Amino acid sequence: MLALGAVLAGGCTVRDSTAPPSRVVLPARFAEVPAMAGSPGDLARWWTQWHDPVLDRLVEGALAANPDLAVARAHVRQAGAYVTVARSALYPTVGATGDIAGGGLGWSNPAVPAALAPNLGDPATDGHLAGLAAAWEPDIFGGRHADLRAARAVAQSVAEQVRGTRMLVAADVVQSYVGAVDDLRRVALIDRSATVLDRMEAYAAARMAAGQATRADIDSIWARRRALLAARPMLVADADTRRRRIAVLSGRPPEKAPAIPQPAAFAIPPVPGGIVPVAVMDRRPDIRARRELVDAALERLRSARTDLLPRFGLEFFGGNGRLRFDGLPGLSGSGGLMALTTYLPIFTAGRIHAQIDAADARLDEAVTLYDQALLTALSEVETAYESRAGLDVQGQGLSAALASAQREARDRLGLFDGGQGTLLDALQARLNAIAIEDAGVRSEDGRAMATIRLATALGGGW
Repeated sequence: MLALGAVLAGGCTVRDSTAPPSRVVLPARFAEVPAMAGSPGDLARWWTQWHDPVLDRLVEGALAANPDLAVARAHVRQAGAYVTVARSALYPTVGATGDIAGGGLGWSNPAVPAALAPNLGDPATDGHLAGLAAAWEPDIFGGRHADLRAARAVAQSVAEQVRGTRMLVAADVVQSYVGAVDDLRRVALIDRSATVLDRMEAYAAARMAAGQATRADIDSIWARRRALLAARPMLVADADTRRRRIAVLSGRPPEKAPAIPQPAAFAIPPVPGGIVPVAVMDRRPDIRARRELVDAALERLRSARTDLLPRFGLEFFGGNGRLRFDGLPGLSGSGGLMALTTYLPIFTAGRIHAQIDAADARLDEAVTLYDQALLTALSEVETAYESRAGLDVQGQGLSAALASAQREARDRLGLFDGGQGTLLDALQARLNAIAIEDAGVRSEDGRAMATIRLATALGGGW
């Protein structure tokens, strides 16, 4: 039978199975990379390029204590244990067995001298049996090895999930920090605008007393001030929500949310360039994990196909025992038994072929999901590049508009000081400049978020 198995093994192998090829053709370069893009920098710790020590400390603290990362690392340990289980199937199973028995009626015959029947005063029977059993199924056609490779691929995909979790945690901290900073910047602008409106209201009241303005002018200013201040509480609440988010990401209670410095020290880094799609796909943990799952599905298909082939096994039992009956000489001895077992499936009502079809379908699914992940990753990178480029142009326009508005505010104040204009015009020009500055803060927040999305899309963070 072993010779037959060797012949079959030489003529039939499951290693010939291959995964369907990916239908996604990676482009040579990203289309939306700006011409003035800078160097990639340190993608592993991309947040350090923002040059904010507070931000660096918050990110590193979250990566050290984040609960999601702790769960992901526990999953890695579980996957490693499953690899050990799969590997154990390649080796013999050895176990010890034993029995001790005893009991009886406790009777004796006084007519028989004790010297002639020394066991009559003992329990009726006693004995023991001990042995060593071993079993081994040689992996002639590679099914068990395929199972082991599948378990290793799954374990590697789980390890990639840890890297992906690190990326998301770092990005979440930076998003929360930058968002809170920008919320507080907008609160400060609201307070500045409210101060200007207070001066405008006082000025209008004085003019009304002089007969140069009406009550409607004062009511208009008052309404603008109330509408402006109505947005303040929500901005404060949003900043606090983001601070609490950072605390939770760092494994701390919300009550220990970090303070957000004002003004913050961060500066949005330039757009990274010089990165080609194939390098991004090799770096992104989600793509790498999907690739490992394709390998795992392929190995499971190979394992399923071996169920059509014969299986061989070796079994061995060796033991030693003793058995004694009351009044009879004891029996004892030792021995062993070895057997060669074979199994060839003949009729299984289509079960094995159905399992192979299911494994083949799971392989197709894994390849499709891999292709989908590739397309999604390419789209995320291109979208992030384009979004950042558009926001850069918007920011430049708002910066120019702010400079013009601030010049106008200074000019109108000079006209008022020279007696050629009103203070109301000068204050209104200052309000206009503050409104443009607020739009610039919102645009800068968008640029920061686009930069964070781009860093994540490029596989930065691990």
